[in-house]
Amino acid sequence: MRDYLTSLLVAMFVALPAGAVPSFEGIWSADRVASDIWPADPRFTPRGREALDNHDPTTDDPALYCAVYMPRVMVAWGRKPIEIFQADDRLWTLHERMHQVRRIYLDGRPPPEDEGPTWMGHSTGVWEGETLVVETLNLRESIYNWSGLPLSGQHRIVERFTRLDEETLEVLLTIIDPVNYEEPWTTRNIWRLTPDVHFYEYECQ
Repeated sequence: MRDYLTSLLVAMFVALPAGAVPSFEGIWSADRVASDIWPADPRFTPRGREALDNHDPTTDDPALYCAVYMPRVMVAWGRKPIEIFQADDRLWTLHERMHQVRRIYLDGRPPPEDEGPTWMGHSTGVWEGETLVVETLNLRESIYNWSGLPLSGQHRIVERFTRLDEETLEVLLTIIDPVNYEEPWTTRNIWRLTPDVHFYEYECQ
Protein backbone atom coordinates (compact mmCIF):
# COMPACT_ATOMS: atom_id res chain seq x y z
CA MET A 1 0.00 0.00 0.00
CA ARG A 2 2.80 2.40 0.90
CA ASP A 3 4.56 1.73 -2.43
CA TYR A 4 1.31 2.48 -4.24
CA LEU A 5 0.88 5.82 -2.43
CA THR A 6 4.49 6.76 -3.15
CA SER A 7 4.04 5.98 -6.84
CA LEU A 8 0.83 8.02 -6.89
CA LEU A 9 2.54 11.06 -5.34
CA VAL A 10 5.40 10.85 -7.83
CA ALA A 11 2.95 10.57 -10.73
CA MET A 12 1.02 13.61 -9.47
CA PHE A 13 4.26 15.59 -9.32
CA VAL A 14 5.46 14.59 -12.78
CA ALA A 15 2.13 14.92 -14.59
CA LEU A 16 1.38 18.56 -13.81
CA PRO A 17 -1.81 20.01 -15.31
CA ALA A 18 -1.35 22.57 -18.09
CA GLY A 19 -0.49 25.94 -16.59
CA ALA A 20 0.28 24.50 -13.16
CA VAL A 21 3.53 25.09 -11.34
CA PRO A 22 5.38 22.62 -9.12
CA SER A 23 5.18 22.82 -5.36
CA PHE A 24 8.37 23.41 -3.39
CA GLU A 25 6.61 23.08 -0.04
CA GLY A 26 8.22 21.02 2.69
CA ILE A 27 11.18 20.88 5.03
CA TRP A 28 14.51 20.74 3.21
CA SER A 29 18.00 19.93 4.44
CA ALA A 30 21.29 20.65 2.70
CA ASP A 31 23.01 17.85 0.80
CA ARG A 32 26.67 18.77 1.25
CA VAL A 33 27.97 16.00 -1.00
CA ALA A 34 25.81 16.81 -4.02
CA SER A 35 26.11 20.58 -3.66
CA ASP A 36 28.86 22.63 -5.24
CA ILE A 37 28.81 25.82 -3.21
CA TRP A 38 32.18 27.25 -4.27
CA PRO A 39 32.67 29.31 -7.44
CA ALA A 40 35.15 27.54 -9.69
CA ASP A 41 37.40 30.51 -10.38
CA PRO A 42 35.90 33.93 -9.61
CA ARG A 43 37.57 36.67 -11.62
CA PHE A 44 38.15 39.48 -9.16
CA THR A 45 38.37 43.13 -10.01
CA PRO A 46 41.29 44.92 -8.28
CA ARG A 47 38.85 46.16 -5.65
CA GLY A 48 37.44 42.67 -5.12
CA ARG A 49 40.90 41.15 -4.68
CA GLU A 50 41.81 43.85 -2.18
CA ALA A 51 38.59 43.28 -0.22
CA LEU A 52 39.25 39.53 -0.02
CA ASP A 53 42.87 40.04 1.05
CA ASN A 54 41.78 42.44 3.79
CA HIS A 55 38.99 40.23 5.12
CA ASP A 56 39.40 39.29 8.79
CA PRO A 57 37.20 36.26 9.63
CA THR A 58 37.42 37.04 13.34
CA THR A 59 35.72 40.43 12.99
CA ASP A 60 34.28 40.89 9.49
CA ASP A 61 31.74 38.06 9.28
CA PRO A 62 28.19 39.44 9.83
CA ALA A 63 27.16 36.05 11.25
CA LEU A 64 29.41 36.73 14.24
CA TYR A 65 26.95 39.45 15.19
CA CYS A 66 23.86 37.30 14.67
CA ALA A 67 23.03 38.73 11.23
CA VAL A 68 21.11 36.43 8.90
CA TYR A 69 21.66 37.46 5.31
CA MET A 70 21.46 36.56 1.65
CA PRO A 71 22.95 34.61 0.04
CA ARG A 72 24.36 32.75 3.03
CA VAL A 73 21.01 31.42 4.25
CA MET A 74 20.48 29.72 0.86
CA VAL A 75 23.93 28.14 0.57
CA ALA A 76 23.39 24.39 1.04
CA TRP A 77 26.11 23.64 3.53
CA GLY A 78 25.04 24.17 7.13
CA ARG A 79 22.93 21.77 9.16
CA LYS A 80 20.10 24.26 9.66
CA PRO A 81 16.98 23.22 7.69
CA ILE A 82 14.61 25.47 5.79
CA GLU A 83 10.86 25.11 5.36
CA ILE A 84 9.06 26.40 2.28
CA PHE A 85 5.43 27.53 2.09
CA GLN A 86 3.92 28.52 -1.22
CA ALA A 87 0.95 30.59 -2.41
CA ASP A 88 -0.05 32.09 -5.75
CA ASP A 89 1.44 35.51 -5.01
CA ARG A 90 4.44 34.67 -2.83
CA LEU A 91 6.70 31.99 -1.45
CA TRP A 92 8.14 31.92 2.08
CA THR A 93 11.32 30.25 3.24
CA LEU A 94 11.51 29.75 7.00
CA HIS A 95 14.97 29.28 8.42
CA GLU A 96 15.88 27.60 11.69
CA ARG A 97 18.79 30.02 12.03
CA MET A 98 17.55 33.03 13.99
CA HIS A 99 13.97 32.09 12.98
CA GLN A 100 14.41 34.21 9.86
CA VAL A 101 11.57 34.43 7.32
CA ARG A 102 12.30 35.21 3.69
CA ARG A 103 9.53 36.37 1.37
CA ILE A 104 9.75 35.89 -2.39
CA TYR A 105 7.02 37.90 -4.11
CA LEU A 106 5.49 36.43 -7.25
CA ASP A 107 3.28 39.40 -8.16
CA GLY A 108 6.04 41.66 -9.52
CA ARG A 109 5.89 44.26 -6.77
CA PRO A 110 8.87 46.65 -6.60
CA PRO A 111 10.91 47.24 -3.44
CA PRO A 112 9.35 49.75 -1.01
CA GLU A 113 10.51 53.26 -1.85
CA ASP A 114 11.33 54.05 1.78
CA GLU A 115 13.41 50.91 2.38
CA GLY A 116 17.15 51.02 1.98
CA PRO A 117 19.50 48.04 1.61
CA THR A 118 18.83 45.16 4.02
CA TRP A 119 20.53 41.89 4.93
CA MET A 120 17.89 39.80 3.12
CA GLY A 121 17.11 42.24 0.30
CA HIS A 122 13.91 42.30 -1.76
CA SER A 123 13.15 39.10 -3.69
CA THR A 124 10.77 38.71 -6.63
CA GLY A 125 10.19 35.60 -8.71
CA VAL A 126 8.76 34.58 -12.08
CA TRP A 127 8.05 31.13 -13.44
CA GLU A 128 9.92 29.85 -16.48
CA GLY A 129 8.16 26.57 -17.09
CA GLU A 130 8.71 24.49 -13.96
CA THR A 131 11.63 26.62 -12.74
CA LEU A 132 11.16 29.59 -10.42
CA VAL A 133 13.62 32.38 -11.25
CA VAL A 134 14.18 34.73 -8.30
CA GLU A 135 16.02 38.05 -8.34
CA THR A 136 17.10 39.69 -5.08
CA LEU A 137 17.96 43.40 -4.97
CA ASN A 138 18.47 46.06 -2.28
CA LEU A 139 21.18 44.09 -0.51
CA ARG A 140 23.68 45.39 1.99
CA GLU A 141 27.41 45.11 1.48
CA SER A 142 28.42 41.74 2.93
CA ILE A 143 30.24 38.50 2.10
CA TYR A 144 29.16 35.31 0.32
CA ASN A 145 29.85 33.12 3.34
CA TRP A 146 32.57 32.52 5.93
CA SER A 147 35.17 32.45 3.14
CA GLY A 148 35.08 36.23 2.91
CA LEU A 149 34.24 36.43 -0.81
CA PRO A 150 33.21 40.10 -0.95
CA LEU A 151 29.81 41.40 -2.01
CA SER A 152 29.42 45.13 -2.61
CA GLY A 153 26.35 47.24 -1.97
CA GLN A 154 25.63 46.98 -5.71
CA HIS A 155 25.43 43.20 -5.93
CA ARG A 156 22.32 41.28 -6.86
CA ILE A 157 21.46 37.61 -6.74
CA VAL A 158 19.58 35.44 -9.25
CA GLU A 159 18.39 31.98 -8.16
CA ARG A 160 16.81 29.23 -10.23
CA PHE A 161 14.67 26.83 -8.15
CA THR A 162 13.95 23.51 -9.87
CA ARG A 163 12.45 20.40 -8.30
CA LEU A 164 14.44 17.63 -9.92
CA ASP A 165 12.31 14.88 -8.41
CA GLU A 166 9.97 14.37 -5.46
CA GLU A 167 12.79 14.54 -2.92
CA THR A 168 15.33 16.88 -4.56
CA LEU A 169 15.34 20.67 -4.92
CA GLU A 170 18.11 22.32 -6.94
CA VAL A 171 18.90 26.00 -6.46
CA LEU A 172 21.38 27.54 -8.89
CA LEU A 173 22.60 30.76 -7.25
CA THR A 174 24.27 33.43 -9.37
CA ILE A 175 26.16 36.39 -7.92
CA ILE A 176 26.26 39.54 -10.08
CA ASP A 177 28.61 42.14 -8.61
CA PRO A 178 30.58 44.27 -11.10
CA VAL A 179 32.35 46.07 -8.26
CA ASN A 180 34.14 42.94 -7.03
CA TYR A 181 33.98 40.51 -9.98
CA GLU A 182 34.61 40.85 -13.68
CA GLU A 183 31.79 38.44 -14.49
CA PRO A 184 28.92 36.68 -12.68
CA TRP A 185 29.52 33.31 -11.03
CA THR A 186 27.15 30.51 -10.08
CA THR A 187 26.99 27.84 -7.40
CA ARG A 188 24.77 24.73 -7.24
CA ASN A 189 22.87 24.01 -4.06
CA ILE A 190 21.02 20.72 -3.53
CA TRP A 191 18.35 20.33 -0.86
CA ARG A 192 16.71 17.04 0.14
CA LEU A 193 13.15 16.71 1.37
CA THR A 194 13.30 15.78 5.07
CA PRO A 195 9.74 15.96 6.43
CA ASP A 196 10.65 14.47 9.82
CA VAL A 197 13.37 17.01 10.66
CA HIS A 198 12.51 19.13 13.70
CA PHE A 199 13.05 22.88 13.88
CA TYR A 200 14.78 23.75 17.14
CA GLU A 201 14.81 27.04 18.98
CA TYR A 202 17.81 29.07 17.90
CA GLU A 203 19.70 31.38 20.21
CA CYS A 204 22.56 33.55 19.00
CA GLN A 205 24.95 35.16 21.46
